[in-house]
Amino acid sequence: MVNFQNRTAAFFLPVFMALWISVAAVGAHSATNATSSPKSVVQPAPTPAIETATVGIYIMNIRDMSPARGTFSCDFWIWAKTTTQENILADLQFLNAEKVIWYTETKPEIAGMTGYKRRGTGTFRMSWNLKHYPYDSQVLPIQMEYSLRDSSKIILKPDTENSGINRDNIPQDWSVREFALKSEISTYTSNLGDPTIGEAKGSFSLLTAVINMTRHDAQEYWSIVSIAYVAVVMMLVSFFTEVHTPNRLTLLGAALFANIISMRSAFLGLGTFGTLADQFHLMVAGFIVLSLAVTVFLTVLHHHGADPKKLRHWSMMIGIVVAILFAISNIWLVQSH
Repeated sequence: MVNFQNRTAAFFLPVFMALWISVAAVGAHSATNATSSPKSVVQPAPTPAIETATVGIYIMNIRDMSPARGTFSCDFWIWAKTTTQENILADLQFLNAEKVIWYTETKPEIAGMTGYKRRGTGTFRMSWNLKHYPYDSQVLPIQMEYSLRDSSKIILKPDTENSGINRDNIPQDWSVREFALKSEISTYTSNLGDPTIGEAKGSFSLLTAVINMTRHDAQEYWSIVSIAYVAVVMMLVSFFTEVHTPNRLTLLGAALFANIISMRSAFLGLGTFGTLADQFHLMVAGFIVLSLAVTVFLTVLHHHGADPKKLRHWSMMIGIVVAILFAISNIWLVQSH
């Protein structure tokens, strides 16, 4: 009986071992295939395309150009075209506007697009540079920002072909040198409370209509400096008077006073200092002070016994030289502007 059991065990033991090795091999092969099989890759969501809206503006006139207030006013037409149904003009912000008033809005029929146009009037802030007044050039901007959606979603494209300005309807003595409609991105140092953009900064599409104007108003220049020229005449006349008489000092004092009054009037009228008119008044004041110094010098020589005829001759010669120097300085000053 024992021998029969031993023979049975000896027969089935190799069979069980063979089955166990086969199962182990299959499991190992399955594990290897599972390890080597590629993992599924999650594709990033496609970036949405940036929408483009075409915007144009036509300036009908320029008026009320005020250096004291730092503004100008104009009437204009503005329009926008987009492939969506939204009204771009309704959310367009005029960044440098004091006020904008709309007269009318229409919706032209454009195949495959949505279009709106408006007619309005506005007063806009600008930076005046009056250094060369009244032979100056000024830049008049109109800044339009679309702030409903940031620049990663929509961009304003300038309609340069149809935009422009009526060059005939502008203030007298002014001319339009250039008109341009420029596209930019305005970026702020804040996310403007939008947590969806994280640490990024708020940025929006910006269009700027730039009107470059120049002025050449000789009549305005003479009206400002005419009193100063009277002061110059009084100064030159003083060189042809007797050195020892008080009339000479009286003329120079009156000339200096007239020049100061003229300079003050020019400053109050413009509200700024450093214009061509101010430079002219300062030049006149310098020549009057020079004339006073010459007068004092000649008076000292007279009190020391110098010949009065020679002193008068020298005074007239100096007066001619001063007149020539003033004329040259005046021409140079005007030509430099």
